[in-house]
Parts: sequence; structure tokens; C-alpha cells
Amino acid sequence: MADLASILKDPNYTGANEATKRAIFDKFAPQDPNFANANPETQLAIRSKFGLTPVAASSGIPFGRAGVTIDSVQPPELTTGQKIYQAVRPYAVPLVEAGGAIAGGLLGGAAGTFGAGPVGTAAGGVAGAGLGYGIGKELVEAADVGMGMKPQRQGAAQVIEPVKNILEGATYETGGRIVAPALGKAIGYVGGKIVDLRQIPKQKAAEIARNALGPDLPEVLNALKAAQGQAVTAGQAAANINSPTFQALVDRALKRDPRFLSALTESQGEVSLNALAKLAGGATATEVRGTAEAAKNALTQTTAPLRETALNRANLGKNVAQFEAQAGKLSDEATQEVANVRRLINAGNLAEAAGRLELIKKGVPVGFTKYTYKGELAKMADDWATGAANASLDLGQGARFAQGAADALRSVGIKPLEGATLAQNIAGVANKPEFAGNDLLAGAAKNVADDIAKWTSSGGIIDARALDAIRKNSVNAAIQQMRPGVDATTQRNLAAGVLSKIKPLIDDALEAAGGVGYKQYLADYAKGSRQLAERKLTGEAANLWKTNKDAFVKLVQGETPEAVEKILGPGSYNIAKEVSENTLNVLQDQAAKVLRDAKVTSQVAGGQDALKELLLQNMSKMRLPSYITAVAATTNKALAILENKIGTKTLGTLTEAMKTPEGAAALLETLPGSERARVLKLISDPKTWAQKPVGAAAAAATNALAPEPEPTNRVQLNNMMPGRP
Repeated sequence: MADLASILKDPNYTGANEATKRAIFDKFAPQDPNFANANPETQLAIRSKFGLTPVAASSGIPFGRAGVTIDSVQPPELTTGQKIYQAVRPYAVPLVEAGGAIAGGLLGGAAGTFGAGPVGTAAGGVAGAGLGYGIGKELVEAADVGMGMKPQRQGAAQVIEPVKNILEGATYETGGRIVAPALGKAIGYVGGKIVDLRQIPKQKAAEIARNALGPDLPEVLNALKAAQGQAVTAGQAAANINSPTFQALVDRALKRDPRFLSALTESQGEVSLNALAKLAGGATATEVRGTAEAAKNALTQTTAPLRETALNRANLGKNVAQFEAQAGKLSDEATQEVANVRRLINAGNLAEAAGRLELIKKGVPVGFTKYTYKGELAKMADDWATGAANASLDLGQGARFAQGAADALRSVGIKPLEGATLAQNIAGVANKPEFAGNDLLAGAAKNVADDIAKWTSSGGIIDARALDAIRKNSVNAAIQQMRPGVDATTQRNLAAGVLSKIKPLIDDALEAAGGVGYKQYLADYAKGSRQLAERKLTGEAANLWKTNKDAFVKLVQGETPEAVEKILGPGSYNIAKEVSENTLNVLQDQAAKVLRDAKVTSQVAGGQDALKELLLQNMSKMRLPSYITAVAATTNKALAILENKIGTKTLGTLTEAMKTPEGAAALLETLPGSERARVLKLISDPKTWAQKPVGAAAAAATNALAPEPEPTNRVQLNNMMPGRP
């Protein structure tokens, strides 16, 4: 493993730009105890020594002691001149270095040719290129110092660094990195950089996007990769991360393609509306209403058989009453006939006795009694008694049959639905102490009891269907009479409270009379009604989504319980509990999209000024009048000016990339080809680095990586500056 001290001595590191340095540093820093075990202040100083500006170093290496972080180090405000220099420097430096190397190579090659022929040409070219490259780097160094962007070299560095630059330039020339006839390029390889004119807009766009994110880059990259394939923009994918400058950049970039924005808005709207329409049963209010009515009819048809069966069974109690009444009547008639038998037999006996007595008085033999009038009466009485006895038997048999039928019905739970008893029980509800002073309950109970009495027959039996209708209508009628001024919703809520005390008595009476299944019918109908109400609620949600998205979000988040209760019914106000899990998930998904877009809008508004500063530092060319005008202009006007000066291709690259999470992630991960190759090579093969052990004594005395004290008036580079180290 290469330690940080050896990395600092390696030209592959010292000659790289800051992005490459950071990648190499972050790869090996955690493995070096001199860095890993240092306190946060020392770690910051080490980073500075390695040419990494503190704020830009969002590598993910922890700095958690005493609340000190890399991001807490704020650079000083740059002057206008420094900002201009900073914006131009990334593009001027390669030209200066390349120009020096190429010019030196040509002059050196020409001189060598006169001195030693072809060999002299090659040697002179190498020497000249190295000297020219070194001069170019020294010019850049002088400009950096002169503009106050870095301190002047101290001590041995004043001699060593210029020599290193000359040797470095000669090395590049020897390796073929500087080629004068660059047909497809503006300049060749210089200091490890490739200035490919075809790649400049993309590289520049990537740099602007990365600088807009700053320390949020890793988190946003993760969010972009997680959102791939979700048909959202880069800004929407990163909405949950507070990065206003980036959101403002995405917004400005996408507004350059209004056709795309319009199509995306329409597409996303269709997806949301289709999801809500699927729940509600239609995309329009008319469709939703039609679906609801059809569903209600279907519910009625589905539950009607169970209701009808239960009510028919309850009405069989009428037959029980009739059979029992008939049995009693027949039994009474049979008893009467038995009494007639006794009476007639007694009358016949008296008539026969009277006839015999009369014959005895006449001296006629009593055997002739049957031929007398009184004897005939006796015979008639006997016949009548026999008939009465037979009738008594028939009536008794009829009474037993009727009673048997009644008993058979009672044995299967059928019995008369007695209205008088039920009316009395309901009227007694209002007399309970806990309901004292409740005029609504008292009035409703009386109204129900009166209706039951009205519909009870002379035999004390009420029709089951009449009782079912009273259950539905009487309480509501009583509430309307007693509270005529309240709205329908309030009346319904009041009725629900009263019915909760009265309905159980009616339901129990119907079930007890033989209407088994009536309560199940009520439960099934209530369940279906809740589903209808849920569909009605989702219809209202879909309407709010189209007309008032804030109200839609409040409904889904449970901030308008009264609206939920109005649709779902009294006591059902918690949308999270009252609707199905699938329905709630769909509603919450759509609400989350609304909140996501609101977050994006808020961050876009808050990031305008920061975006202006970012674009000021990334102007593609040194255009002083435009720069000064943009600095002095209002934010919106300045952004328009700067967008024109940044470059059409660069902005076009940003626009295309920000349309999708995939495009934005790819852009943010973009590095020049040479830098990607260098990073991969150096990270994968640390053996190519120079190895120098650190002395044990020095390591024990001080941190081997801690830099020498620097002047306190040193000006740090702005964290958004894409310049060279």
C-alpha cells in the first residue's frame, strides 16, 4: 500500500488536476494512520497540503470530532478581479502550457538540427519542449500569486519547482504527450490533461452540475441511480435532498425545452389521474357517479335475497299466532261439544223416564215407551249427543293439529313478532337515567314506538317488513321534525347517535321472531356501503387532485377529517383506518408526488442567487462587459445573460442530461478520458508510485503529513472553481 507521504512525491499525483488528486487521496487516506488518527484540524491541514481545497473535498471521509467538518470551513469572499481570473483560468492554463511546450519544442528541434542532424533535432525538441513547458507553468504560477490565489513559494521550493516543471515537460515530450500537428485537437496532452474540443461542452456541463451540488454530490448520485426508469426528471429524483442550487440549475436547463416539459407534465398527470380514476371508477365526475350508482344497485341485488329470506321467516310468526289462535278456538269448541253431549244425554234420560212413568200410569207396559212422544224425544237426545260427541272429537283433533303446527314452527325458532312488547321496550329506552334530558333520543324513541303501535295488528303482531321500514325511516323523520334548521350532514350524524340506541332492539326482535340472517344482511350491506363510500371518497380525492392539489394532500394526510366523515359516515373520519391498504397506498403515492414537486419548486426559488454565482464562475470565455453586466443585474436577468455566455452546447448538454436520472448521473460521473485512465491506473496499481518510508523518529515526534505553517493571509480558492492544483 502506498502511504500519503509517497503519493505527495509522485509526479503522477502532483501533475494531476484537483479531481484526480481527490480521487487518489480519498482512496488511500483512510489507510494511512497519520491521517486517519489525526484530529479534524490536522486532517484539514493535510488536505490543504495535498492541494485539495477544504470545501470541495466532499469525499465521504469522516470528520466528526468536536463537530468540525470539511464543509464548516468557509472560503473568503473573492474580489471581482479574482472571480474573473478564476472563471478564465481553467481554459487559459492548458493553452499557456501547451503553447510554451510546442514553441519550445520547435525552437529546440531547429537548433538541434543545425548542431547534430536528426539526433540533434530529437534531443533539441525534448529539451526545448521541457523548457517551454516549464516557462508556461511558471507564468501560470506567477499569475496565481499575483492575483492572490496562492502564496509565493518559500525556501527550496523556489528552485526545485521550476526545475521539476522543465523535467516534467521534457518527460511529456519524450513520451509523445505533446504533439504539434494536432489535426483533430486544439492542443495535445499537457500535464496529464486532454483538451478535446468535442468534449469541452460535456466536461463543462458536468463541472457546472458537480459544482452546483457541492457536498450533496454523493447523496444525489445515489438518489438518481435509485430513480432510474421512473419517468421523472433529475430534479424530481433528488427532491428529498435539500440542494437548491442544483434544483435551480435543473429548472433553468429544462425550461430550454418547453416541449419536453409539457409532454412530461402531461404524461405524469395522466399516470396519476389514471391511478386515481381506477380507484374512483372513472376519470370524470359523471363516470364516477355512474359507477357508484351501478355498484349500489349491484349491492342491493346481492344482499336482497338474504334480507327477503330473513323477513319472510320473521313473518311466519303470523302463522304461529294463527295456528295457536285456531287451536285455542277449536279446543274451546270441542269442550263445548262435550258439554252438549252431557246435556243431551241428560235430556234424553229425563224424556225416557217421563215416558215410562206415563205408561205405568196408564197401565201400559213400559216396553212401549219408545213409541211414545217422550220416548221419541229421548231417542232424539241420544242422537244429538252422539253427534255432539263426534263433533267434539273432530274439533279436538283440529285443535291438536293447529297446536302441533304452531309448536313445529316454534321448534325451528319461528314465533310471533309482537309489536306491542317491542314498542314498550323502545319507549323505555328514553327513561334510562343516562339519557336524562336527551330530547332527541326521547322524541325519536316515542316516534318509533308510535309507528310500531300503528302498524301492529289487533292480534298484537307487526309485519316484519313494516318494522324494517320503521327502522330506516322513523328516526330520521323524528330528527327532521325536532331539528329542522340543521344541514343534512348534521341530521345524519344526530340520527346515527340515536339509532345506535334503538336499532339493536329492532334487530334483536326480528332475529328472535325467526328472521335469522337479518343481522348478517345488515353487516353485508354495511360492508358494501363502506366500499361504495370509499369509492366516493376516492372520487372526491381525484376531483381535488385536478382542482386543488393542496386540498388533495391535506385530505390524504388526514388534515381534513370532517371531509372524510362527511363521505364515509358518522364516526368514520380517519382516512388511514377507514380505507383499504391498497387505496391508501395509491392516495399516498400521488400525494407524495405533489409534495415532491412542491419541494422542487421551493428549492428552485431558493437557489436562484447561488446559481447566478455558479454561472459567473463558469463563463466559457473572457467577456468582461458581459461578466460585469451579469454581476450587477438582477438574478433573473443575470441568469439569462450568463446562460448565453456559458455556451449553447454546454447548456444543451445540461438540458438533455437533466431530463432523466440516468442522464444526470452519467453527466455527474463524467471525467476527461485521460483523467479516467489515470485514476483507474493509479488506484488499481499503486506499485507505480514512488515508495519512501517515513522515519520512525519523525513519525513519533510529529504527524508526518502535517504541513508546515503557512501565512495566515493566504486566500483559499473558491470551492466551485474547476481550476488546476
